Amino acid sequence: MEKGCAFLTEQGRVHIYSHLRGVPPDTVLSVRFSASLLHCMRDELPAVRFSELESSLGKRNDLRFLRWRLQRLPEECDDLAVDEWVLDLIVATYVNSPRAESENFPDARLAWYAERIEAAREQLVQRFASQHRLRRLARSVGMSTFQFARIFRQLSGFAPHQYLLNARYRAALHMLREGASVTDACFQSGFSNLSHFTREFKKRLGHCPSSVKRWPRHFLRRRLAPALVPGLQLRKSQN
Repeated sequence: MEKGCAFLTEQGRVHIYSHLRGVPPDTVLSVRFSASLLHCMRDELPAVRFSELESSLGKRNDLRFLRWRLQRLPEECDDLAVDEWVLDLIVATYVNSPRAESENFPDARLAWYAERIEAAREQLVQRFASQHRLRRLARSVGMSTFQFARIFRQLSGFAPHQYLLNARYRAALHMLREGASVTDACFQSGFSNLSHFTREFKKRLGHCPSSVKRWPRHFLRRRLAPALVPGLQLRKSQN
């Protein structure tokens, strides 16, 4: 293990390790999920065999980017921002399959990329209803189109258009929770085809958007996390 590496464990695992001579100790960031979230993950991610996951995740740029983002959350951060970060961590750690990367960026270059990808990510999250073009988004953060698309996917785990779709579905879900009609939630969140929105919403969350108002509160919380994961097949709930 070296600086920037990620290590995954769970209750019941036993690890044997040793320290390298001459290597100064590094600051360790430990993230522990609550029992309710762990139960939700196992229920909503049936395809993931948690007990078979390797403990050492290695030095990955996407996980280093998440560490970079966490360090820059404001001290008085609202719960939504923290929850969003945790969900991104779950997606990066458990859902996204490891990808062969050509290189692990040096710290200075990672920080340079991270600042620009974060700026683009915030544009997609805050202006989810707008129409975004890849070339324009790349130029807004001072990167070439090809470089931006490659680095955005490597650090966030999603292509820019996938990330935008995730933001739109989260916004639509919030609007529906607040009482908006399906039509208003569709068009105000940036979608242009009502039937396509309804079909894809049901595919992602397992239920039609018109049923959101009837979801119990605890059921609603459990539906929110998988909505971030494109193509994830959900189990039908009996609630």
